[in-house]
Amino acid sequence: MQIPLIDESTNRLRVVLLLILSVSMVSSASILITISVSPSLVKVFWRTLYGALFMAIIGALRGDLPAFKSPQVRKNWPWLVGIGVILSLHFSTWFQSLEMTSIPASVVLVDSSPIFTAMLSTIFLGESLRRRSWIGIFVAIIGAIFLVWIDYGLDLGALNGDLLALAGAVFLSIYFIGGRRYAQGMPITVYTTIVYLAAAITSLGFCLSSGYDVLVFEPSEVLIFIALAVFPTVLGHSVNNYLLTKVPAYVVSSAVLGEPVGATILAALILNRIIEPAELIGFSIILIGVAAVLADVASHGRAPGLSLDNTDGT
Repeated sequence: MQIPLIDESTNRLRVVLLLILSVSMVSSASILITISVSPSLVKVFWRTLYGALFMAIIGALRGDLPAFKSPQVRKNWPWLVGIGVILSLHFSTWFQSLEMTSIPASVVLVDSSPIFTAMLSTIFLGESLRRRSWIGIFVAIIGAIFLVWIDYGLDLGALNGDLLALAGAVFLSIYFIGGRRYAQGMPITVYTTIVYLAAAITSLGFCLSSGYDVLVFEPSEVLIFIALAVFPTVLGHSVNNYLLTKVPAYVVSSAVLGEPVGATILAALILNRIIEPAELIGFSIILIGVAAVLADVASHGRAPGLSLDNTDGT
């Protein structure tokens, strides 16, 4: 018998509304990153530091702080720190890519992470994929190659930006795999506080080793950093992490397919950016491939035994 996609104790309308909220909030990240004049690594540091601070405050208000001393946290804290390091690498590569290639190209490529998640899940979690999933992966890879080829013909810097965005997608997929395995059994405020703080400390190390001054107090920049922490981080990443405790991971990961659309619309409205027809073809191929993978996974129904698919709601 097929296990329901959403268990009966979960409010389906709430899940749908939270998915809409998360994808709309995450779509704002590329715009906020682009309008900031600070170095990429400095942006990452402040985004993750403020994100950790805000999630800790929310945790305190919810009474979640005692969970920091729970056996689950004490046992897995090295892994949580490692996940934070991976998150820092994801943000660092992606933020840099936004300075080198177009917003749509960067966002579409970094949101190809479900492809890498599918492959890594097969290797590390034993979640085998069917033929249609592998076909979808192949189609998306073709789209990525096409997009990289287009940017190579336009600008070598854009090509490097595309490659950084792809690296960001790989790090994001590792971040998802780590979360699926180690976030079970703890409040989401505790999990995200530890992970974001580890990412902030890692990013601070990158900044200092690169000679960047992290003491940025210009009001406009501070507002951007806070906006990055509140909208795409607390209301985006953190909401997605919460949803992973309620519905299968592929339901949440499918939401990233809406980010390139939202980011492109915001870029057109706010930054007057126009997408090139050839780039649109590449975006479409990638999105078709990723959608095929997720649709094939969804056709299985809910897979039992995934660490974030069957939690008790904590």
